[in-house]
Amino acid sequence: MMKDVLTTRSLRNNGIPKDSDEIWAVGSIDEANAIIGLAKIHSSGETKEVLTAIQKKMFHLGAEISSGRKMINGSDVKQISDLIHEYSRRVKLPKSFVVLEQDQTTAYLSIARAAVRRAERWVVRLSKEGKIGIDAAEWMNKLSYLLYLLTLYELKGDYEIVDFKN
Repeated sequence: MMKDVLTTRSLRNNGIPKDSDEIWAVGSIDEANAIIGLAKIHSSGETKEVLTAIQKKMFHLGAEISSGRKMINGSDVKQISDLIHEYSRRVKLPKSFVVLEQDQTTAYLSIARAAVRRAERWVVRLSKEGKIGIDAAEWMNKLSYLLYLLTLYELKGDYEIVDFKN
């Protein structure tokens, strides 16, 4: 018997098309989580701790998409909002566009933020379709901003401002 290479299993059902929105979303979450892991191993201290917690929550998000059971809730959104508030107070926010990638850690954080933003678009689609909760979409939206703030935190105000005059 030949294996069906066009479908896969999720926690919700068997035989789901590999190009379904749910599988695209889970794949995008996995990619973002892997890049967050890469940033984590090139970071230390607080940043490493925050990234470790984010990685674990990303598995909850993937499980929500795969199972249809709510795994990201209002307390998760509050927790990430509190982190955003904390880091917003601790970093120098630029008043213009800046080049964030100044070393390995900040480069990986920047790539992670871009991957999270892509995954967020899939999460938003699934939320709009009623397949996952709105808290998952809000959490992902806040995650990309938290990664931006962590990048600024790692830079300690030493970023390159983009000059539009040249």
